[in-house]
Amino acid sequence: MFTRLTDTSLAAIFSVLVLFMATGVALSIRLLELTPGAGMWVLWSCTPTVAALIMLLVITREGYSREGWKVLGLHRLGLSAWWIAFGLTLLITVAASAVVWATPLASFIVPEDGLVDPLLSFLIQVVLFTLTFALLEEIGIRGYLLPKLLSLGRSRALALSGLVWATWHMPLILLTPIFPVGNKLISLPLFYATVVAASFVYGYLRLYTGSVWPASLAHAVHNAAWGILGVFTVTSYPIFVNKYLVGDFGVLILVGAVIGAVWLNRRLMKSGPDEPRPTVAGGQAPAV
Repeated sequence: MFTRLTDTSLAAIFSVLVLFMATGVALSIRLLELTPGAGMWVLWSCTPTVAALIMLLVITREGYSREGWKVLGLHRLGLSAWWIAFGLTLLITVAASAVVWATPLASFIVPEDGLVDPLLSFLIQVVLFTLTFALLEEIGIRGYLLPKLLSLGRSRALALSGLVWATWHMPLILLTPIFPVGNKLISLPLFYATVVAASFVYGYLRLYTGSVWPASLAHAVHNAAWGILGVFTVTSYPIFVNKYLVGDFGVLILVGAVIGAVWLNRRLMKSGPDEPRPTVAGGQAPAV
């Protein structure tokens, strides 16, 4: 329908659309008093994918050709980067927990039921999240939005996609009780910083492989790991430790994500810090 729009214009339209949809879903959750559950999380997480589908099928109509769908990065598995996606993201969370365990703030404990159940639960969650909640977010943010921003330069594209992704969470945080973050004066800046840093990690995986799957795997590992590691932690300061230090967007997770992003940039990205690689924008991804 709108075949002459620039990539940055399409990125702007997508961003407005996904934030509008997020606000609508958050208001629905509040008005209907929906409780956390698989159905509610699918409803929330699917908004970036639905926004991408609207862009492809209604706005640009690129989705009516097989080539048009390749922009989402679903057609490649990116297997060569799966070990990085899994290992690096897990290392960030484990290292953050280990730092806390080494302080007087918390200690490592073995759960009464042993190690098998938590580890099995972690692996099951990683598989489920990679194929559902994380993937639904990644298709929209790293699959559709990030490539459309690359004309601005790689670093700007990664940062802007991260800002949109962080803002997409705001209706759920501010309009519903589903996503408690504690003191908002502390949590919201920390949340934005951590999400943008994570966007560089997931984004580098996406750009290097031309695939959205490694980013979805890394996202899933993070979501599963920080929750599971909580059962190995005993502390007299649960809010401070489990939310502000090693929680979903804790300070130590932020530090780890920044270090991980720097390492990935040096290891994977060879075309300079601000140059868009041709992997996504032009469909010339390496065969991985």
